[in-house]
Amino acid sequence: MFPRSRQDGRVHIIALAVLGLFILGLAAWYVSWRRTPTAAQVSSASAPPVAAMPDTSSDAPIDQALGAARRATGATIDSTAYKNRWLDEVRGMDLGGLPGRQKELFLRYANAQHCTCGCGYTLAGCKASDMSCEISGGRLEALLDSVRTGRITSARGVRARPKSSG
Repeated sequence: MFPRSRQDGRVHIIALAVLGLFILGLAAWYVSWRRTPTAAQVSSASAPPVAAMPDTSSDAPIDQALGAARRATGATIDSTAYKNRWLDEVRGMDLGGLPGRQKELFLRYANAQHCTCGCGYTLAGCKASDMSCEISGGRLEALLDSVRTGRITSARGVRARPKSSG
């Protein structure tokens, strides 16, 4: 074949050097890319601290009410117990036309079932704390209708009225 020249060796060395520099450049780019903050990191870095922002969460009114109750009574209130407390009246619901047995059925279910709006209250408690809740309002209306028409006739296995409330 062809005689080997000295330049063939140089071409291989130059190609290896260029390849090595290319790999080093890729590595440097990758490291700088990993250190570059994302848009979310930049916006959170320039945003004021969370403590300085007003609390707009859905639990803010509940936390404020519990705080006021703690300050007024000096006692610690268990929010779970408060949300599951027994209510003898359901705000906004007219139970005047119900016989005593049906009223007791309605109250047992209203104080046992939890609202699905995410508040953590029973249906009666949710209606007491938030008259505008469409979920508890609709479910209470359906419950009242079911009790009135006789579709619900037993509260077996449903939470009973606590002894201290009666």
